[in-house]
Amino acid sequence: MKCSFDFDSTLSRRSVRKLAKEFIDKGYEVHVVTSRYEDTSRYAFIQRGSDFNKDLFRVTDHLGIKRENIHFVNMVSKYKFFQENPGFLFHLDDDSIEITEINIETPEVKGILCAYTSDVWITELTEFLDMKKGLD
Repeated sequence: MKCSFDFDSTLSRRSVRKLAKEFIDKGYEVHVVTSRYEDTSRYAFIQRGSDFNKDLFRVTDHLGIKRENIHFVNMVSKYKFFQENPGFLFHLDDDSIEITEINIETPEVKGILCAYTSDVWITELTEFLDMKKGLD
């Protein structure tokens, strides 16, 4: 089963990294779907030759997430990625607009808001996975 995590303010958090590692250990195919640009020269504030995505690769390499499972959507709405790449079970993200769009435009993917201010997302994810198990 494929699942997806946003990076900035989501997988960059220790608690979410721990959860992602648990999914990897359970055999899930973990992906990162990030709004970031793959071509870092698109960022005006970055010096040429700088590796802006170094932090992302450090985390994903440490977790064992394959580089081919890292998807840069280049500031395009993430639901479009899921429309073009079916088979994902859920996506965790801190952006409520992305979550709303995913849940409306790609209802086969459960978008879950991973907010800093609440742990409700953990309950929502657990309940969703329990419900999915009941359907198998």
